[in-house]
Amino acid sequence: MKIYKSKISWGLLFFPMLPFLGIIVYMMVKGEEPLAILTTSFIFLLVGLCILYLLITTEYSIDKERLFIKCGFIYRKHLDISRIRSVKRTSSMFSAPAASLDRIQIAYDSFGILIISPKDKENFVQDLIVINPDIKDYVNL
Repeated sequence: MKIYKSKISWGLLFFPMLPFLGIIVYMMVKGEEPLAILTTSFIFLLVGLCILYLLITTEYSIDKERLFIKCGFIYRKHLDISRIRSVKRTSSMFSAPAASLDRIQIAYDSFGILIISPKDKENFVQDLIVINPDIKDYVNL
């Protein structure tokens, strides 16, 4: 089994946290109770840790003739590599098991699309092609 970790864009952690940080600053400026500020900060920390966990545990495994996708405890999928038709780069912002915006799109079956973000895209695609030489490779052009 070969495992590819997801590339991580730290902005995907930072930007969702900005509203929470703004709320905490606003609460401080307005002179809210310290317990309220502490509670809000604790919730902010929990949400941040949850997002961080999802980012660092996103990975893609190739085992025999299957591709396994894992994103924390939320998302698990497997796909027979023989079903893959093409692989290409994409900048799609759709929700996906990808911890980066530097992504690739895997087209499978007639209309299936899967968007992922392995760190080593080129070798990842080459490993898929070794198993299924019919895959159209638009990543390694």
